[in-house]
Amino acid sequence: MKRTVLAFALLCVTGAANAGLSFSTLSAGVVRTEAFNTDNAAVTAALGGLGAVAVGSTLNLGYLQTDQAGTVSYSYLGQESGYTDRFYKLSTDSVPALVEANAFYTTASLATGTGKLDFKFEGDTGRFAKNNVSSMAEWASGTSIGLLGTNLTIGGNTYQYVIGYNDSAGAATLGDWDDFVIGVNLSTVTPVPEPGTHAMLLGGLALLGLAGRRRMRPAA
Repeated sequence: MKRTVLAFALLCVTGAANAGLSFSTLSAGVVRTEAFNTDNAAVTAALGGLGAVAVGSTLNLGYLQTDQAGTVSYSYLGQESGYTDRFYKLSTDSVPALVEANAFYTTASLATGTGKLDFKFEGDTGRFAKNNVSSMAEWASGTSIGLLGTNLTIGGNTYQYVIGYNDSAGAATLGDWDDFVIGVNLSTVTPVPEPGTHAMLLGGLALLGLAGRRRMRPAA
């Protein structure tokens, strides 16, 4: 009885543990038509070697979102592009936060609420792929955002998500997604328990105390 009540109380406190970033797919199993070839060899190694990112391998296209507020960090991990691609922390920004001239692992951070993250990539001038979209039709023709990997350690840093931008292929579903690669992490804000959670926790502690008192009562 005591262990059951204690487990219940702990569940009341940790019910929000599965919060954080997730990737929503707009197009699944997209086939790479060009070999992945970023200028950061550590990125290719972390993605599992050339076989995992070669022509014919697949990835999903879509967007990142979060179910918990916090600070999101975007780290520049490399590129392979004929354009000077840019990354903006907000879709409304006019000044990029990261550019191809950055050193590897340069990071830009931003406080964020819940929902879709509002960043965007830009390749050739004005050709944007915004993360905050509901369909691929909202991306500029030939551009897209692809999921390259999750929980990858690159250059001594671990990234929850590694995503790549496709800036110039003939269609959003053709290319290699190595034109601008970033690692994304979310440092979440510790959630404040709801009033109902406090009530359940207090009730559980009360039951725990009652159970302990009964065990201490001498037999008649």
